Amino acid sequence: MEDNEKLIGKKREKEEKEEKEEKEEKEEKDQSQQKEENDKKEEKSHNDGQKKKKGKKYKKKEKKNTKEINEKKNEIAWQKVAQQDDKQWKNEKFEYYYTNQFTQFFPTREKFEELLSKLREKLPCVFRLSKAHPFHEGYQKMLLDDSYIKSLLGDQANLIKIELKNLTSFKEWINLVYNININRMELKKNDLLKNFHKFIQFGVDGGVISRQEAVSMIPPMLMQTSSTDKILDMCAAPGSKTAQFLETVYENYNFLDKKQYLKDTGFVLANDNNHQRAYMMVHQLKRLNTAGMMVVCHDAQLFPTLYNTSARNDKLFFDKILADVPCSSDAVMRKLPIKWKKWSTKEGYSLHKLQIQILKRGINLLKEGGVISYSTCSLNPIEDEAVVAEIMRTCSQNGELEILDVKYGFKDTDIIPHPGLKDWKVMIEDKNDKNKLNIIKDMNDPLYLENKSLISPSCFPQDDIKNFGLEKCNRFFPNDSDTSGFFITLIKKVKNLKNEEIDKNKIVKPNIPEPQKKNEEERAFRFAQETFPDKINWIKNYYGIEDEFPFGQLVTFSNICKKINFASLGVVNLLKLDKDQKLNIENAGVKLFKANKQKNENAEFCLYRVCQDGLMYLLPFMHKRIYFVDEKFFIEVLSKKEIKHEDISDEDLKKKLKEDKPGCIVIVNVKNKPKENEIKFETENERMEYNNYLKNNFIDAFCCHNAATRITTMINKEHQHVFELKYKIENILNDKNKK
Repeated sequence: MEDNEKLIGKKREKEEKEEKEEKEEKEEKDQSQQKEENDKKEEKSHNDGQKKKKGKKYKKKEKKNTKEINEKKNEIAWQKVAQQDDKQWKNEKFEYYYTNQFTQFFPTREKFEELLSKLREKLPCVFRLSKAHPFHEGYQKMLLDDSYIKSLLGDQANLIKIELKNLTSFKEWINLVYNININRMELKKNDLLKNFHKFIQFGVDGGVISRQEAVSMIPPMLMQTSSTDKILDMCAAPGSKTAQFLETVYENYNFLDKKQYLKDTGFVLANDNNHQRAYMMVHQLKRLNTAGMMVVCHDAQLFPTLYNTSARNDKLFFDKILADVPCSSDAVMRKLPIKWKKWSTKEGYSLHKLQIQILKRGINLLKEGGVISYSTCSLNPIEDEAVVAEIMRTCSQNGELEILDVKYGFKDTDIIPHPGLKDWKVMIEDKNDKNKLNIIKDMNDPLYLENKSLISPSCFPQDDIKNFGLEKCNRFFPNDSDTSGFFITLIKKVKNLKNEEIDKNKIVKPNIPEPQKKNEEERAFRFAQETFPDKINWIKNYYGIEDEFPFGQLVTFSNICKKINFASLGVVNLLKLDKDQKLNIENAGVKLFKANKQKNENAEFCLYRVCQDGLMYLLPFMHKRIYFVDEKFFIEVLSKKEIKHEDISDEDLKKKLKEDKPGCIVIVNVKNKPKENEIKFETENERMEYNNYLKNNFIDAFCCHNAATRITTMINKEHQHVFELKYKIENILNDKNKK
């Protein structure tokens, strides 16, 4: 019995041992498989990451290539024009149409040939200094310094002639616009002008100057906006005129005045009906680093009504509105030579109704006493005077509107305005010969009845036209001032219209889908302090930001608070009025904070860095992680972009940087460095003294990252270029000095 029990026990032990060995073997095998799988995953992750990087690079390259392809197409078109003789590339329809329309401006064929000859030339390169940029005066001095320009051009100095071009006599726009005697394409393509081109391009990228066609700058100049104006740009892309408005609003903005934000009640609302163009406009306007800007995406003729209160009669009206409407663009053949081949009367007729609707909607949104500018880059009276006449006919039956005479604004300037037409002809292509035009006498003409679906009755000059003051409209011809052609009319809303609601049944419907309304979870923007209080508190404590800072003006367009923008008081008020989420917002304000990617759970990790774009709005309120330095060290960091702690000669600064936690810091260039413990922030008087110190000593500032052993600049190439120009760092424009 005992022997049996021993045998059973040994057998059981053997089985248990075998089970244990099998289990261990299985575990070892599983671990091996798991390791193999992990290795594969890691390799796949690495490969995916590389593909993603390559994909981003490819997309960026593709985007760049698209732009280059378009420019190349334009250049090829001009080359074809240059190679052809006059008979081959003349557009007989275009010539016939405008010789009949413009007899009062061009009474002889010889005079009309001057217009045609100028339309066949490329446009000169024109740019405007941004008077709101702190470096615009310094850039202007460099521009007018013959020795500096010669250093960029070398032996080619005689090729370039820079001329001042005053477009209006209004003093706020004097000495800001310059004309270069070569076209944009030659400036870009000519290797001999490479350094000079970089000088211009760096100014554009940094927001110091804006390249824009001369006559296109005129509407915002004539409107004479102020910093408190509520401004709507209805068809804003690419954003050049919007930028002009922002320059006016922020011309005298004092960033070091802690009460300045309370005065920033105006705003510029830029709209476009195409999401891609609106997105590109956001990118363009970022160069200006201003908080009073918002970009939205709507059809201009259907722009939504906002209300100041819940009362339906308390609408938000705008002080100034710009309606630079879609048009046939036949006045800019100097820029678009393809128009010579494709010009047709039908394009003007097809846009006429839409242009009327956009202008009418703008007038409805305009406050009593406000001014709207209607403009096109078309020579065609169907798109110009006929549109203005129809608006005066239908909206100003009791003197509600007045066309303003602004020709005094061109006295002693380089620009010649011509009066608007009071009579014009309606023409259409012949059915049998597309190269021939027929004049339609009136609405009883059989030709009109055949084309009634295309040509509106409002295209015809009618008997009441003499009462509208169309002679106060302004037409500009290319041959007068070496510009493109343009048409501008300023209209004042003397009193409100009786019915200012949109008649959607009569609106031209666009051929694009309407953006879907977003629910609360998907809403484009959020007020950061309300939605992410913990993150805002972290930022406040980390950078030592005063309670006085307007935290309520921080907005984010991310549901995880990835980026935080600072919006002006005017923009914030506008956002608050959008209770029903009517606005399809693309962007608002200026970027101030950006989240860093946290790789570990380190409690001292810098969650958010300060962005150079909005730094000046924060600086007067910021007490921690700020370092005052002299100009020598400031330039040294900028030029090297990275400097080790051990290489810093200032022992006090070196010690502070080593003791400070890793993360974002701000380097401030000052006239007089404060002494140890001289600056304090405990009491209100101490904070006032600090603000006075900044006002008297501040020169410049930029953001850096302070690591364990070094500091590194955290500014994009556009800001870097402006700093390098300003401080003449290593003559960056000269390729010979680069290794």
